[in-house]
Amino acid sequence: MILRRRNRTCALVTLAVGALCVLVAWAAVGSHGPGSALLGLVMVLVFFSAGTLPLLVVGDATQSGFAFLVLAMTYILRILLGVVVYVVAIRSPAIDRQVVGLTVIACALAWVNTQVVLGLSRGHQPTLDV
Repeated sequence: MILRRRNRTCALVTLAVGALCVLVAWAAVGSHGPGSALLGLVMVLVFFSAGTLPLLVVGDATQSGFAFLVLAMTYILRILLGVVVYVVAIRSPAIDRQVVGLTVIACALAWVNTQVVLGLSRGHQPTLDV
């Protein structure tokens, strides 16, 4: 339950940052900016949301080893899918690759920093077994 709430909060913060990127791209680039920024936002949301699916399916603590195995196996698939979407999208004249890249960076930083802040503020910090 904590993981779902945390991911929902991360998604909302990332959406806010993405909306800001859309507005800035529209002002800076013009008509090609909002679509490009929206593509970057969607790529980040899909990438990070898909990364939490194994943990949500298997559970937070009961079978975490299996969840991390599934997570590691899907990681390379998510990277390849993201690269393919990016390469196909930038071939379109309506997409500005610099806007996509900067939006991906801004949104990824928003997601990761929100995860860190929420993780550090939890009452029960996760520990690693040696």
